[in-house]
Order: sequence, then C-alpha cells, then structure tokens
Amino acid sequence: MQKQELTNRQMQALTTKNKIYNIAVELLEKNGYENIKIEDICKKAKVSVGSFYNYFESKSDILNEIFKRADDYFEFEVIDNLNSVNSLDKIVEFFNYYANYNEIVGIDAMKQLYKFNNKLFIAEGRYMQNSLENIISKGQSKGEISKDMTVDEISKYLFIAARGIAYDWCLHDGEYDIKEFMDNYFKQLVIIFKNT
Repeated sequence: MQKQELTNRQMQALTTKNKIYNIAVELLEKNGYENIKIEDICKKAKVSVGSFYNYFESKSDILNEIFKRADDYFEFEVIDNLNSVNSLDKIVEFFNYYANYNEIVGIDAMKQLYKFNNKLFIAEGRYMQNSLENIISKGQSKGEISKDMTVDEISKYLFIAARGIAYDWCLHDGEYDIKEFMDNYFKQLVIIFKNT
C-alpha cells in the first residue's frame, strides 16, 4: 500500500503540533511538569492557546504523546535496525533502545510518566509490546528461547524489569548511565529464558 502524500495544510499542522510538543518537553525538562502552564508552552512556541487545544486536550496529553512517539520510535527507528542474530541478544538490543528513548525524553518528563495512575505502561496492543512479542515468538520457534513461559508472560516480565530500571533511574535523578545499566542488567536477565 502506497503512502498518501500530505497536503501543505496537513504538513503545516504536523509542523505546528511537533513544535508545541518539542517546546512542551523542553519546558517540562527544564522546569518540571507542575511548574509549566499551557500559556508558557504557547508563548515559547509562538502559537495561540487555541492552537494548543487543536492538537492536545490538556497538558497531560503531552505525556500521552510521549507514549505514542515511543511506539513510533520503535516502529520506524528500532525494529529494522536490530542487528543481533540470536533472539536473546536481540532482546538485549531492544531494551538498549528502550533506555535510549528514556534519555531522549529526559529525566523530568520520565518522572512525570512514572505516576501510580498512569495506565499507559500496561495498555495492551501497543507497537512496542507487539514487536517484542514477535522477537520472543521467533526465538521460541528457533529453539533459542524456552517455552516454559508464554510469549505474553515473558514480554510482561521483561517490561516490568525495564520499567523498574527506568523508575530507579528517575529516583536517582538520572545520575547514572541508564543505557549502560540496562545493557548489563538485560545481558544477565535474558539468560533465564535461554532454552537448554
């Protein structure tokens, strides 16, 4: 199926939405979520408050956009660039990208995401989860990953570990290298899923 080209108006709308989003994340990172107002975002982005509401329902909708963009990041930048041949190594590589996305978003934005009432982490059917499940399923088919647990169980297990690391990184105000920590942790963790 061929992608339909965007009209000039659609391109302008996308540019405006991206501008608002990028400024919001920048201000969030600089001042913290509680200390920014929609008016601050609009003033810095040089758009009207009405323009903001054309793209986002509220300030918290910016946080939802982070999740959407995480799925886009995995779809367009990660999955086709996973170079590992072995499925367990591919899982480690996958979570290295996960750590990288945490850094891209920034510590203050990530702190806002790790609230007890944020159910987006456990939303079913997201691209990121589906792509990890595909890696696990292929690994089980190739005999590299044990079938003692289902694909879904392994995926949940791994995401709980990754979110735990990200949460710990937030608790420590980003004082350590999350990518290095995630890499070392997952190299040890995936061993438990190795088919023996």
